[in-house]
Amino acid sequence: MKKTRLAIALALSTATLGTIGCGVNEDLYNSTVKDRDAQKQQLAATQTALDQEKAQRKKDIDARDARILVLSNKLSSLGQDVSRLETERGSLGGELAEAQKRMEELKKAQAQAEARAAQFRKLVTQFKALTDAGKLQVEIRENRMIVRLGDKILFDPGKTDLKPEGKDALTQVTAVLKSLPNRNFQVAGHTDNVPIKSKRFRSNWDLSTARAVEVTNFMIGAGMEPKRVSAAGYADQSPVVPNDSPDNMAKNRRIEITLVPNLDDLPPIDDALKGDAPAAPTAPAAGPAAAPVPPAAPPS
Repeated sequence: MKKTRLAIALALSTATLGTIGCGVNEDLYNSTVKDRDAQKQQLAATQTALDQEKAQRKKDIDARDARILVLSNKLSSLGQDVSRLETERGSLGGELAEAQKRMEELKKAQAQAEARAAQFRKLVTQFKALTDAGKLQVEIRENRMIVRLGDKILFDPGKTDLKPEGKDALTQVTAVLKSLPNRNFQVAGHTDNVPIKSKRFRSNWDLSTARAVEVTNFMIGAGMEPKRVSAAGYADQSPVVPNDSPDNMAKNRRIEITLVPNLDDLPPIDDALKGDAPAAPTAPAAGPAAAPVPPAAPPS
């Protein structure tokens, strides 16, 4: 509209100029020029206002775009945080499950330890008469329960025939041990470090093994199931004290009846494979393979 009025004013001005020389009124001409100039000023002001508005709008758009970028970055960051939190939640869930599993294993191990302790106290009570008489000792060594009998009541020096006092003690020991459910036993023979060499025994290995077999046969004859007992000889390779005095050497000449750990007493196989399972109880120094036990004779 404003542009149209300006065009009309310019046309009138041109017409006026053309008619001045034709006798057009000078006042009309001046009025038209003045009106034209006013229209031009108004147009310039309008253009300035439009330019300012355009600049402000551009500024507003840039500010909006900047805010959008900030919000987009925040949203992206939040998305990453959510993803990280989800990952952490999954990891914590796995750790919690593992901790619960460990707790159950610890509870089971504690229950087993308490059961072994109760069994040990029961054995000590049942063997109290023999222990008080000095015929045997009950002890825990290397996490295993052991009944130890000295060779003084069992055998004469260098012999494997059981003495009457030894037979009486073994009869009582067998009666207690065979009543323990789900337990197997290893009978181990031990000597001091004095070498033996005879027609029957080439070394302490032969003597210790033969004595273990003799005790095993007697226990089977006294009612122990053969499948629950084995025999082994360790010679002088697993002393309980140094062989530096007659008394200590006598302590090392012995028969030990060990309660063999059940599979339930061992660490879980998956932990053992991971390499972080608790160390299994260390066995005594390796002796020869467990000796086969010949058919038992009735105890005499």
